[in-house]
Amino acid sequence: MLGEDPYRRGRRSSGHADRRAVDRRQADRGPDGRHPDGYPEDGYHEDGYPPEGYADDPHARDPRVDSRGDRRVGDRWRDHRGAGGHEPRDDAEDWDDGWDGDGDGDGEERRGRALPKLIAVLLLVAVLVGVGIFGIGKVIGRVSGGGYTSADYPGMGEGIAVVQVPDGATARQIAVELQDADVTASVSAFVKAASANPKSLGIQPGTYRLRSRMSAEAALAALLDPASSAPFKFVIKEGMTVRQVLQGLHERLGTPLSELEAIARSPAQLGVPSYAPTLEGYLFPSTYDLDPGSTPVQLLTSFVTRFKKETASIGLETKAAAIGVKPAEIVTIASIVEKEVANASEGPQVARVIYNRLHDTTGRFRRLDMDSTTRYAEDEYEGPLTRDQLNKANPYNTRAVASLPPGAISNPGIWALKSALEPADGSWLYFVSMPQSKVTRFAATSEEWAALRAQYLAEGGKE
Repeated sequence: MLGEDPYRRGRRSSGHADRRAVDRRQADRGPDGRHPDGYPEDGYHEDGYPPEGYADDPHARDPRVDSRGDRRVGDRWRDHRGAGGHEPRDDAEDWDDGWDGDGDGDGEERRGRALPKLIAVLLLVAVLVGVGIFGIGKVIGRVSGGGYTSADYPGMGEGIAVVQVPDGATARQIAVELQDADVTASVSAFVKAASANPKSLGIQPGTYRLRSRMSAEAALAALLDPASSAPFKFVIKEGMTVRQVLQGLHERLGTPLSELEAIARSPAQLGVPSYAPTLEGYLFPSTYDLDPGSTPVQLLTSFVTRFKKETASIGLETKAAAIGVKPAEIVTIASIVEKEVANASEGPQVARVIYNRLHDTTGRFRRLDMDSTTRYAEDEYEGPLTRDQLNKANPYNTRAVASLPPGAISNPGIWALKSALEPADGSWLYFVSMPQSKVTRFAATSEEWAALRAQYLAEGGKE
């Protein structure tokens, strides 16, 4: 590169030439600072050393020159002698391989100058790697539903998808169920939608009929809509009979009624308590989730299992023993209370009337005389009972048969069971539910009962 000094001034030489040689060369210069042969003073020199730059220390080495006389331009090394001993080419930088040359540790300055370039290269690599990870993350996120993005389907979806929400499930657990069923595109999309909607805390456990490929917000709205779970919900209302429960299962599942009735006639296979004489009274009233894969036996067993759980929580067997009543009798009394009482708060008083009649020593009540037990036997729950029905001899006609019927007449709720276990204190022997006021009145004497009866008729009650 003519006209340009490839070696910067002010550097120390390797110390192989003495000061006299330098002075001699300086004396050879012309008035213009050039050598007689035409080479510029700043050009190449016959001994391979720069014209200036000697330090006081004759042993100090020029970091641009190695032990063989190799020099470098900028941060690149080249052989001063060139190939075959010729002078080096001005384009030596083009073929320089960036190597230190002699491995003697004299490349510190080169490495110092190369450091910014190295940092730049590393930064470039880091950026490229980051972009790659970002791109891969987006792909994985859209495929798996996790990661950086929240992949989501548009719209309300299509077809039908059945999803179960476990009891006590978190938003993320629900999101996993939805993604596994291909209802939503990703876990994160549903979690985001649920976090933004406080109503999501009201999602109930159970089975839901949704659509495939729904947006996360649409799926959340469907889970909050009772209609989505209605096809899989089955309700046993307080006071329902086994017959009514079986009819409901038949209508919901399509299972032949005769098959369900055959199962009910063998209650032991359903796990009823050992003291239960029949299945009646042991299907606990509640709302149940109908698992599409469950058999009728499994469903009925779940109703019985719930009864055992709830009665254990109130200590039914222990409290029954404490008042001298058998557990099965508690269930039967509770089932009568369930059918006779208009309001749950009146249950303990009605239970006391039943106990008072069972233990009456005056002779006025040798029987319970409860219409509800006769209605159960006749499967007749609307309108007045006929004289023939009231006089018919059957184990459940408490007008004709003394003491309690042989079993429960309905499936009582927890309040009725508690009423049977903890009856109110009182001497009542009569009660009647008023047709208009919808309250139950109680009487202890015949005179009080006559007044209540007159009020009952005045409100439109029938004999």
